[in-house]
Amino acid sequence: VIQMLLYQAVVIYAPALALASVTDFPLWVSVIAVGVIASLYTAFGGMKAVVWTDVLQLFILILGLIAVIIKGLIDMGSFQRVWEISVQHDRAGPQIFTYGYDPMERHTVANIVVSALVGKVAQYSCTQTTIQRYVSMKSLTHAYMSIFMVIPFFILLISLTMITGLVMFATYEGCDPLAAGLITKKDQILPFYVMDRLSSVPGLPGLFVACIFSGALSTISSGVNSQAAVTWEDAFANIPRFAKLTSATQALLTKFLALGYGFLAVGLAFLAGNLGGVLQAAIAVTSSVAGPLLAVFIMALFMPFTNSKGACSALVLGTAVALSFSFGATILGIKPEILPTSTDACPANLTIPLPSDTHPVRVSDLQYPQKIFGLSYTQLGPLGLVVGLVVGVLVSFLTGKSGGRRVERSLVHPWVRWSLPDPADVTARTKANSYDNKMSTNF
Repeated sequence: VIQMLLYQAVVIYAPALALASVTDFPLWVSVIAVGVIASLYTAFGGMKAVVWTDVLQLFILILGLIAVIIKGLIDMGSFQRVWEISVQHDRAGPQIFTYGYDPMERHTVANIVVSALVGKVAQYSCTQTTIQRYVSMKSLTHAYMSIFMVIPFFILLISLTMITGLVMFATYEGCDPLAAGLITKKDQILPFYVMDRLSSVPGLPGLFVACIFSGALSTISSGVNSQAAVTWEDAFANIPRFAKLTSATQALLTKFLALGYGFLAVGLAFLAGNLGGVLQAAIAVTSSVAGPLLAVFIMALFMPFTNSKGACSALVLGTAVALSFSFGATILGIKPEILPTSTDACPANLTIPLPSDTHPVRVSDLQYPQKIFGLSYTQLGPLGLVVGLVVGVLVSFLTGKSGGRRVERSLVHPWVRWSLPDPADVTARTKANSYDNKMSTNF
């Protein structure tokens, strides 16, 4: 629930920022509109509304990105031209790869691989938004198929967004809109590009806005639906007064829970603008919770000696440590060291704002212990995973491990079932040390 609330806040803020930058809509109106619309149709439509709108929104998202790329390539002449400019300025090509694992370095190949491994395993095996989709399938085979069908779409979306970035950089090679004062936040670059280069084509700006909103609405709808389901099953369903309610009443209350979570996410969205770039903020807040959550699942599946006290400690401390690093960097005002851009080719009548007098805080400028908060945002997930596993195992050992209780073999991964006693041996020993039925009844 915490993970989705933080993530939804960023996801609501992103399209609202885009809409506010290409229209006369104030940012706060956009934030409320995005959050309320998604919360309402999810609350009243349930899981079916989430799935079908997600399908539609996926294809709108793909169409919007393709339209931006095609128009950009036409303006630049060819993709080869875009690639050459990007390679020349270290935005593409083999020279951009930084190898070696360095948790304090913002981006290296190893950092991103480790981060993606932890993040995606957690996302597709531990999160309610994904699990509820598996459970809604007709069979386990269909669930497997849904996972494999995600792969080509995921590769396509990532590829399209990267190409879009290269096209925009090549377009503004000599006049960076952020440095030139044409935009105020780096997250506004894509909507600025659309209005600057695509506004002459009827319908494309509207398609772009629909594209941006589709990505946000699909995430929010999945989030509020899963939060409501988790809250009802884990909290209210265990209270006799609520458990006795009719199915229709329970469904209605769940819808109100979804609506409430949506409105809460809207409130948090107003704080999302202070978390740095939208992409970095989204990865940071989700990874901070995903790591400890994955740790608990690993403990449950592969470490049958652990217990509930260890699991709770792993979740709480793992998440607290990861979020402390995330918000600590924000509080200290640490800014990433970005690649240089140019304003030399900007129009002569454009007034370039003077550089800020305040020197941005860099990780290299800090001394310990503040410097530890310069940990790369990509490593928050692995950090939470390691802290969660260490804390969970230690607390489990200190609190008596499994306490002698029998662990259901079907709930433990086949790789570690050898460590559990054979059910046949346990049954035989139990029978040998118990009264027979007649004596037990007489007694």
